[in-house]
Amino acid sequence: MNRSDYKYSVITGFLGGLQDRFIKYAKDKDMEAILETAANIKGCSGVEVIYPQNFTDAVKFKKMLDNQGLECSSVNLNLKSEEKFKYGSITNPDPAVRKESVKYLKAAMDASVELGSNLITVCPLGDGSDYPFEFDYVRGFNDALECVSEAAEYRDDVKISLEYKLNETRMHCILPDAGKTAYFCNLVDKDNVGVTVDIGHSLLAGEVPADSIGFLGATDRLFYVHINDNYRNWDWDMVPGTVNFWDYIEVLLYLEKVGYKGWITADVFPQRNDQVKVMEKTFEWMDYFFEIAARIDHDKIFEMMNENQPFEILDYVRSQI
Repeated sequence: MNRSDYKYSVITGFLGGLQDRFIKYAKDKDMEAILETAANIKGCSGVEVIYPQNFTDAVKFKKMLDNQGLECSSVNLNLKSEEKFKYGSITNPDPAVRKESVKYLKAAMDASVELGSNLITVCPLGDGSDYPFEFDYVRGFNDALECVSEAAEYRDDVKISLEYKLNETRMHCILPDAGKTAYFCNLVDKDNVGVTVDIGHSLLAGEVPADSIGFLGATDRLFYVHINDNYRNWDWDMVPGTVNFWDYIEVLLYLEKVGYKGWITADVFPQRNDQVKVMEKTFEWMDYFFEIAARIDHDKIFEMMNENQPFEILDYVRSQI
């Protein structure tokens, strides 16, 4: 397994002002300062930028990236934080809001071309329900299909990567797990619509992340990867592998098995810690897992899997750490 096949990036939203429900952890920064911070992170090659909050002029923003020697890994389309999306975006019962959501999707796609990523990722966290009988699941699902299909047809040179999550901000999100999201993509039936696997979201959904990466990759729906960690009870966005150590080794085996060569992006919340240090530790831990994965004989381990030798496999992996 070759670490050089992958590039690391960070999400700009974690390099400025940070707060949770109770406390503010870091001061706000302008975008130039955020990009300068990203450029000073050892191992970081690019940023995932948030549209439209981070920029509206893609040409001007591309110059800012170039000045810092950074690439754009993806354009993260934010369809959840504005007042008009309070009751959802691509599933909103108001046709005018759904139309606006498609307009945003198309604008983000155009911006991604200007920025050189040709990839947008979108996590429709405001689409779903909180209470029983609140949401028309059939109508909402079909409207979401219609919105994403229209955007996908707008330009086939840009990938739309749908990021699933079990809950937050909605208590039940419309795309809660890898399976439903993959099925959604198949119904859209466009080659440029796929899935972002956020490892923390996968853990929260009760999945085995390597399994989700395996079947999405095998069906050409794995477009993008976010790395972080948690205790499977909430999306804590911790440094990857600090909790679920074994899962990360297995994840890297399957990234290679399915031939994923895209970006690996840190979706890690620094909270009380220095932002640069946390991102550097994120990439240090990932490098460590890459080193372990490179020592593992992949042909041997997959052969052992097919011979039903679980403890022999674990002993072998342990011997490479």
